[in-house]
Amino acid sequence: MKSTSSRISRFRNSISAQSIRNGLTLAIPFLIMGSFSLLLGNFPNEAYQSFLEHFLDGAAASLFETLYTVSLGSLALVLTITISLSYGLLAQTDTFLLFPVVSVCSYLAFCGGIEGHDEYVFKAEWVFTAMCITLLSCILFQWMLKLGSRLRKLHATGAEYLFNISIQSLMPVIIIIVGFGITGYVLRTAWGSSNITNFGSYIFLKIFDQISGNLFGILLYVVVTHMLWFFGIHGTNTLEAVSQKLFEQNISINQSLMLAGGIPTEIFSKTFLDTFVFLGGCGCALSFIIALCIQSRKSHNRKIAYVALPSALFNISEIAVFGFPIIFNFTMLIPFILTPVVLTLTSTLAAKTGLVPVVTQSVEWTVPIVLSGYKATGSVAGSILQLVNLSIGVLIYIPFIKRSEQKETLAFQKIVRRMEQDMAAGEGSGTLPHFLHHRYPYYSYAKTLAMDLSNALHRGQIDLFYQPQISADGSLHGIEALLRWKHPVAGYIAPPVLIAIAHEGGFLLELSRYLLHRACGDARFMEPHLTDDLYLSVNISSKQMEEDGFFDKLLGIIESYDMKRIHPVMEITERSAMVISDTLMQDMGRLKSSGISFSLDDFGMGHNSILYLQERIFDEVKLDGKLVSQLPDNGRSKDILSGIISMAHSLNLRVVAEFVETAVQRDMLLELGCSIYQGYYYSRPLSLTDLVGYMDRRR
Repeated sequence: MKSTSSRISRFRNSISAQSIRNGLTLAIPFLIMGSFSLLLGNFPNEAYQSFLEHFLDGAAASLFETLYTVSLGSLALVLTITISLSYGLLAQTDTFLLFPVVSVCSYLAFCGGIEGHDEYVFKAEWVFTAMCITLLSCILFQWMLKLGSRLRKLHATGAEYLFNISIQSLMPVIIIIVGFGITGYVLRTAWGSSNITNFGSYIFLKIFDQISGNLFGILLYVVVTHMLWFFGIHGTNTLEAVSQKLFEQNISINQSLMLAGGIPTEIFSKTFLDTFVFLGGCGCALSFIIALCIQSRKSHNRKIAYVALPSALFNISEIAVFGFPIIFNFTMLIPFILTPVVLTLTSTLAAKTGLVPVVTQSVEWTVPIVLSGYKATGSVAGSILQLVNLSIGVLIYIPFIKRSEQKETLAFQKIVRRMEQDMAAGEGSGTLPHFLHHRYPYYSYAKTLAMDLSNALHRGQIDLFYQPQISADGSLHGIEALLRWKHPVAGYIAPPVLIAIAHEGGFLLELSRYLLHRACGDARFMEPHLTDDLYLSVNISSKQMEEDGFFDKLLGIIESYDMKRIHPVMEITERSAMVISDTLMQDMGRLKSSGISFSLDDFGMGHNSILYLQERIFDEVKLDGKLVSQLPDNGRSKDILSGIISMAHSLNLRVVAEFVETAVQRDMLLELGCSIYQGYYYSRPLSLTDLVGYMDRRR
């Protein structure tokens, strides 16, 4: 079982699987545009169709047809581009733009060009073939680029970088495109038909060649269709030729029987599936979306459901299937296939027993539920069957959604905890991880976190907690503002990870201004509850200090709140080296003259700690938490702290010890000369409301 799970995990994390998943997600706007263009161009209302026909001489109808043709009608082209682009971004950043070009050219070479075919080679029916050629061409191109990089003779010294990249790509491009061209030519010659190049449709026609349109045939069709969908292939369109073979004539047969005064006998048809089985699209997407609204405990999944619901009413399922996602989500494989199979059986039983009339009218697949059931059967019983099937589908999906969300939560939390470990290790070694670099193992999760953090910032969902700093005499010396953000899936995330992601994502300054405004606003709220003056420490990084205008903005924000009894302290982390320049010293000196202090965080274990102090720009040092934690059991830590405290006092600096968790640590620090403490021995970080209550109790 563990081996199977491991193989599934490796497959899901492979470049090929990720590129298909990402490519399908990128294609959603085009799929939605094409689907709604088809809906608006074929909406089943005579008055509406008459309006389209006569409005601007049919210009609107022509526009809808054009939009459909260039989007959903060219699905093979859209997916070839989006999947190959995704593959290129995952594989080679420098040459990623060449991957779509190579894939499109390889596909056209394999097909023998656009012309000379019975049908348009970029239609949705060609998606299976296009995706196979796309992945294979990308894999070959990546492999051949690695080989080509070893050929130093191709490098032109002094030439532009892109020129060298293009020259190194020359032979791989030629070999791959020529190879696919020859392969396609051989296939067409051997089979004597140009359509053999659409081998996806050809293969499935062969599979269904000896199968009739009976119950077994339609169940097999439903299962194969949804297996293709699960792996990111537009199953319905890929099996279009199969559906025509199995039951294209059945509605015509029923109509002929009715005209002759007989009873219609053919149950199965494309309209039968679209009306009673594919409710909302593949996998009975409408049932899935309703189940998601009922069962989901995660806000992002509920939002997906709300966004997908309007399109699913018109049987457009892409947003739900790709957004949740269902594709490559093996937890959802069972209900995704089981639901349409069960609905096929219930609908067949209803038709065979006469509870619902058989389908006698063709109905466009975009006609919404209830209306389509009535139009297809000419009876309200058809609409009732749709609602019954919809309910059955919801009941099937609910337990699997719960299980999928649990697995999703555990996986996401595990990745975030690993990112926190990577950050801690990087702080220890001095080499911080680059979360948003494509080479980082959890790059896609980091990108998700960056987007979520940015959205939370704009919505005001990021909080500050405050941890008290207590003097040796028991009085409240100050508080430190600590960043807190509770992610809806991962929970609270370590602040260093958030700061790093904000920095790499380009919104660290925006985040810092937000936090400073929040801290100053909270300070004004606290002041009536104070009996003595208080220091308020706010963390800033050396990266922020290097930004133009940073100190002017910082000073402007602080002065705008006119704090009387609370004195701001800018606490500078030592996790990365800070360059002390004349300009920086002048800026910090200007703020110091305005009553703003500076504190050096994690003093003792970072970069050039002592060198920073000789410039006389700091008013306070905070002892490194690791040294404080090791104090009772490590004599060397005690000696180091003793030296730091003695030096700080000689320079007239305040000394604050953090991570004070026991009375033993506090007493040893007091003996060494440190008289300001911060840590769980005194208080955990508190929300603003809890902090005010804490202050009131101390009055």
